[in-house]
Amino acid sequence: MSFLADVGLADNHTSLHKLKGGYLNSVWRFDTGNRRLVAKQFATPMTGTLFPNLPEDEAEELRRLSGFDVAPDLVGFWPEALLLVYDYVDGEMWNGDMAGVARLLKRKEIADPTGFRDVPVTFEEILSEGDALFSRCKNNPAAPRPGPCQLSSLEKRSLIHTDIGANLVGEGDGLRLIDWQCPAAGDVCEDIYSFLSPAFNILAERNPLTEEQVAKFWQTLNRPDLMERYTAIKVAFAWRFAGYCAWRAEVHEDADVCARYQKAVEAELTYMKEAS
Repeated sequence: MSFLADVGLADNHTSLHKLKGGYLNSVWRFDTGNRRLVAKQFATPMTGTLFPNLPEDEAEELRRLSGFDVAPDLVGFWPEALLLVYDYVDGEMWNGDMAGVARLLKRKEIADPTGFRDVPVTFEEILSEGDALFSRCKNNPAAPRPGPCQLSSLEKRSLIHTDIGANLVGEGDGLRLIDWQCPAAGDVCEDIYSFLSPAFNILAERNPLTEEQVAKFWQTLNRPDLMERYTAIKVAFAWRFAGYCAWRAEVHEDADVCARYQKAVEAELTYMKEAS
């Protein structure tokens, strides 16, 4: 609170309300004047994970997406304090509005990904990341590694979130994508995967999407080229994320979270098998 006061964003009448965040950083909501804001205090960056904690990148991403109606508006970033402040997004957590997500992803495609970290976009590179994650685990599931796939070269890299999962707030054209601490320049299909994947939904404490919901998403997106690419590449994404969840299930300190990760592993391997 004292730091927020020093930068003119808080006073004696300001109260902080802890928000339910993700699995790493601490997030609060606070009101100042006629504005409702969010303060994010970044934890020590993790290494060797699919989701690095990159405060400078999140601040740059919020600047980059300003005016696109995709992400919250940036208020300020103080790297010395690892503190980011942005406008609070009014509304409930995502409630099943498939068309709204499809339209949000279309708006996001306008953004320039230049300067953000490059992530793997080929089938084999993605599988190899999964191999590395499974190699850390003491008990690997009895699931075969997916075979090779003929996949056309990616036409362009997009600015991707990489972890859409539980990070959608609002509905319709007011829907926003929050918690951009691990943005990248990559394949937009990775973002589509992190929304459609059963494991991501389980970790967001939601039920996996139904076939009808998925069909509504693709109908609204109206990008048969992306649907074709996603259908081919989702097996690789599923292998990699199953490896990630298996590793996290073994190393996380919270037993309930470990159980959720294990459930996600089983769901993702089923998703991978059905897609093969």
